[in-house]
Amino acid sequence: MLDELQFTDARKDFTSMYNEVFNSYKPMIIKRKQAEEVLLLRTDLQKMLLSNFTLRPEILPEKDGSITLALDILEIFVNGETLDKAIIDLVQDLKNYAQNYIDRSQLFLNAPNRRPHFPYVLRILLCENDEEIRSLLEI
Repeated sequence: MLDELQFTDARKDFTSMYNEVFNSYKPMIIKRKQAEEVLLLRTDLQKMLLSNFTLRPEILPEKDGSITLALDILEIFVNGETLDKAIIDLVQDLKNYAQNYIDRSQLFLNAPNRRPHFPYVLRILLCENDEEIRSLLEI
């Protein structure tokens, strides 16, 4: 079982709780009321947990010489004159989709066709820049 703290206790001794989660690599559950729980976890450990959620777009050469990248898992499709331009567009679309998803997470998490996107969205949002997002793409 993971360590648990009541919200009031966590607030009173935030520094100690933070140090336990960060320095000791121990996730912790914070509880409020009877049904509200959140998990505190180091970002690097969260990235590790999400590493199996791969973003592998299909590369589709078009008759006009352009390239379409189809990321079926998130229902995102882009077309560019070259593979590099398509990748740039895909990275931008991934950033936009992830931000839109998290801004309206109650809607998306309650939509049966969008709920499974959450781990991919979180994986994208944990990236610090476009290059890191690009590195997620298995092309």
